[in-house]
Amino acid sequence: MDVRSIVGLAWQMTQRNLRKLIWYGFIPSFFSVIVSSVYIAYQYYSFRHSALFSSTAESMNILENVQYWWSLAADYRTLSIIALVLAIIILAGNYILPPIFKGTMINAIMKIDREESPHGSLEAGLRNFFPLFEFGLLTGAFSITFLLTNSAFILRLWGENAFFVILPLFFIIAIAGLLVNFFATYAEYYIVLEKKGIIKSVMESFVLVFSNMRKTLLVFVLMVLIGARIILNVLLVLLIPMLIVFLTTYLADIFMSTFGVVVMGLISLGILIFSAYLLGLFQVFATAVWVLTFKHLRLKSLGETSSHDEGEE
Repeated sequence: MDVRSIVGLAWQMTQRNLRKLIWYGFIPSFFSVIVSSVYIAYQYYSFRHSALFSSTAESMNILENVQYWWSLAADYRTLSIIALVLAIIILAGNYILPPIFKGTMINAIMKIDREESPHGSLEAGLRNFFPLFEFGLLTGAFSITFLLTNSAFILRLWGENAFFVILPLFFIIAIAGLLVNFFATYAEYYIVLEKKGIIKSVMESFVLVFSNMRKTLLVFVLMVLIGARIILNVLLVLLIPMLIVFLTTYLADIFMSTFGVVVMGLISLGILIFSAYLLGLFQVFATAVWVLTFKHLRLKSLGETSSHDEGEE
């Protein structure tokens, strides 16, 4: 089975079973978009009020920041408690649900490919929560978000000169992270589908990628060509939350009333739901592509042939 056949089969599977699978992609994506919006808003206002863009910016140390937010919370105690509860729910949804639903999706898609019912896949997601969570922490240390956060912090705190001195180190870390994530592509599928440990899964993923370098690279290239990975991740996770931030600021300046707050909230919620749905759709499709690729390469390494390959022959 070639790469185009795998992607085509994955898209057909996604379309036919979208109602069963979309929630496993939509719910984590919804929390992810909210966290991304807050993250972009934080970076925007931090840079806007930093010495880089404001000549009147006053630097505050950590203790002064803590005292400022503590006094603000004391003045608005009820709102602070509500905000704290919402923040805990959002952070829990952003960090706890993705490993569970990723494991669920992998198991459900494999069952669908075997023409079995996907019911009971959530149990597999819960059972593999800790291995997938630990794997996410391992690869997250090299993520773009982690590097951008630290780069922005150094740029604001120490200035441009220190930033450009440390920039080559961040570049090396980014390249190393890209290679680690690439060679660990199939680790999650070893964990969920073959119930192997993290270290063994990562090692076997390295071997599987290295022995099938051309096909794995082609999957990445084809995914980029159809615009899924790049366009949806950049446009939906970055630009749409940024639109929410600017739209919120704009409407708050115009409508300083209850009506304005309601309109602002409804528009923001609509954008969040729309972007989370499209991003969730991509997550389902991408997982289907990699599950089918993993299955094909594993059967090939074991000297077996899948039913789809037999159909092509």
